[in-house]
Amino acid sequence: FTKRQEKVAYSSQESAGLPGQSNRDVAKYLDLGEGLRVARLDRPKLPEGDADAAREVQEGDRVTVDLIGYLTGYNGLVFVRTQDKSGFSVKPLTFTVGANQAIPGLDRGIRGMVKGEKRRIVIPASLGYPRPMSDEDFGKPGTLPNPMESSSANGEPWELRNRLLNGVLNNSNRD
Repeated sequence: FTKRQEKVAYSSQESAGLPGQSNRDVAKYLDLGEGLRVARLDRPKLPEGDADAAREVQEGDRVTVDLIGYLTGYNGLVFVRTQDKSGFSVKPLTFTVGANQAIPGLDRGIRGMVKGEKRRIVIPASLGYPRPMSDEDFGKPGTLPNPMESSSANGEPWELRNRLLNGVLNNSNRD
């Protein structure tokens, strides 16, 4: 007797019960303009009568988020991570929405979220890190998340620098 598997999970997201992503899926995401696309993966059940829990993120809010940044053009290479491999929050990212602290795509993509919500945000190059960049540019306005300050699950800082700066940000062939 062989048990037949109904659906194959190809990614860690699918293994965790979250939907996978294909170009066809991304086309169905909510379009926030300028190529920024968002999909709501999980929205927690909010306690009734707790107006603070149902409050959506808006400009001026100070937020703390956990994230994993994947490079779509590089077969999903992780370039920034705030959690260890088990999902424990190691170095969460804190910034003020609308204050030019985070890259524009992240800043716009989290607006409207509630506490505990999970989203997949597809950020185009035009709403990502400024170009060209160098190591010294991290920490300046509009450059969060900083991959150099990621969870140690990403690798050593020199690996991150080479992956991000040389392979992506300063690559003239990047879409």
